[in-house]
Amino acid sequence: MKTGFVGLGNMGTAMADLIASNGYKVTGWEYDGGVVEEINRKHLNSKFLPGVELNPNLAATGDLNNVFEECEVVFIAIPSVFIKKTLESVKDRVNEKTILVNLAKGLDKRTGLTSFQTIASLFPGNRTMMLSGPSIANEFSRKMPTVVVLAGRSREDLFVVSRILDNRYFRTRFSDDGIGVELGGILKNIYAIGLGMFDGKNIRSVNFRSAYLTIALEEMTKTGIRLGAKKETFFYLSGMGDLLATSLSEHSHNRRMGELLARGLSLKEIKEQMGILPEGYNALQTVLYIAEKFHVSTPLSRSLWDVINGRYEVEKFIYLFIKDFIEEEKL
Repeated sequence: MKTGFVGLGNMGTAMADLIASNGYKVTGWEYDGGVVEEINRKHLNSKFLPGVELNPNLAATGDLNNVFEECEVVFIAIPSVFIKKTLESVKDRVNEKTILVNLAKGLDKRTGLTSFQTIASLFPGNRTMMLSGPSIANEFSRKMPTVVVLAGRSREDLFVVSRILDNRYFRTRFSDDGIGVELGGILKNIYAIGLGMFDGKNIRSVNFRSAYLTIALEEMTKTGIRLGAKKETFFYLSGMGDLLATSLSEHSHNRRMGELLARGLSLKEIKEQMGILPEGYNALQTVLYIAEKFHVSTPLSRSLWDVINGRYEVEKFIYLFIKDFIEEEKL
């Protein structure tokens, strides 16, 4: 089965290489011509996945049409802010039999739609699926054991996609809660920023970090349920599992943003250093807006937003967390 990728960044390259290593021919589109050339000539992507030799079954292209004309399953692995702009140009030329699997995690500020919902609206005749869970690309690209959740409506499609992904170190589990699986992947990025703030201030207490992650999961679940997700989804891999992985991993861009905030860097300085602000920042403002409209109390998210926008220092965020969450629990 020929498989395609839209986006060969960190996650896209790692996932494409996984499938290529499983013996399938993979064609991946990438905007950056230098990445395309390096993958095809050297089987490396030193910009996004350094130190990993890529399987020769993976070929890169700068022509998006090549991916959709040739492939039966296409994975979308570009930042959420670029999805609509990138895919609109090919939406009328995609075979309706092509299965689309979303890896992106984000919310459109203008429409309030998730990446998965945006893709479904662009390709209403195609079967769409969501893949998420605790999957740090730098880890499973080096064959470290990883288990993720694949969400879709068709049992047959779930098995088709899982067969090209599963191997001895990478496994999929199934779900019918596509919106819950996606929201777990979106919301956890927000709270990973907060844990990064603690790390930036050298707060290594296991008690403190455990309390923070527990309350973050509670807030994620409350928001997700209000948006139509199932409660139990947040207590499995794509919720709790992904929150732990992203918050605790040294490779997490969202956690890195929190560390830089704790060092006193401005948003402009953080963007210059990281190249692009991570998905957690992009999601936070939209989530707060949606939570307000649906009357969902999200004090932890709001406090993170206040720190990011300079309304108060990281030290005050930590103080308020202890005072408003931990001390209140004792009453």
